[in-house]
Amino acid sequence: MIKNENEKLLYELLNEAYPGQWVSEYKGIEGRKFRFDCANPEKKIAIEINGGLWTYGRHNRPIGMQQDYIKYNAATVAGWRILIYTPKMLRNQPGLVISAVRQLCGASDDSQQTLCLDGCKQGTLVKISDPSMQRFAHGH
Repeated sequence: MIKNENEKLLYELLNEAYPGQWVSEYKGIEGRKFRFDCANPEKKIAIEINGGLWTYGRHNRPIGMQQDYIKYNAATVAGWRILIYTPKMLRNQPGLVISAVRQLCGASDDSQQTLCLDGCKQGTLVKISDPSMQRFAHGH
């Protein structure tokens, strides 16, 4: 279950680029209660959207930060790679998210035009400059 609009936007962005490979609110570590905002379990990539930065929200108060650090460290020890963005970064620069995912999956840089996240089993390719990604720059 997607908690908020930012997580919904992240999920849509990732699944438009790489259909069917991302799970929202994924519980990726056995024995832990926390969940990743969006994750690719096969590649062990987790993406978090941390809002409330300008309003002294959960992610920048001491107890919330400490809980985030525990989560991120446990995930790293378990072999997860975590990308963290603010809602503004997600909305204004969705290419940052796709570019980082591409690099984690083996693309050498943004000049490499395509990347097959699923090992090319289904030929799922995406171009970073794909005009369909423009809708994410300003919400829906």
